[in-house]
Amino acid sequence: MPKAVVVNTSCLIALEKIGKLELLCKLYDEVLVPLEVQEEFNNELLSCMLIKKVRQLDKQVLIEELNLGKGEAAAIALALETNKICVIDDSRARKIAKKMGVKITGTIGILLLAEKTKIINSAYNEVKSLQKMGFFVSESLIKKIKKS
Repeated sequence: MPKAVVVNTSCLIALEKIGKLELLCKLYDEVLVPLEVQEEFNNELLSCMLIKKVRQLDKQVLIEELNLGKGEAAAIALALETNKICVIDDSRARKIAKKMGVKITGTIGILLLAEKTKIINSAYNEVKSLQKMGFFVSESLIKKIKKS
């Protein structure tokens, strides 16, 4: 089991919508939640989730120079500071994180890992549930998940 991960708001919201927020605690020893993400999520966090403050400079550069949202910027900055995987779904934010050397995954990656480790039966079914609730997933990705 990977030791720790940094999460962005979209992952928390998506997993909560399908009743699978606890997957993060089952997959990781620590789930680091930037303060800005916790404020955006505005819901109770689970016991494995630790709220962390991010260094202002890194976050401000990501917000002002690269035009990212506060939660995305804070998640990427914290992942950089801690050298942890960042769970982020926004395609633009993912590209920026990759260019900065941050290892990334997304909500779907969390579901696939949960299936691989036998915590859930079907990532495909969970992704379809997310899709029904308005979470964008491309049809090509849906087909890949169905085949796996």
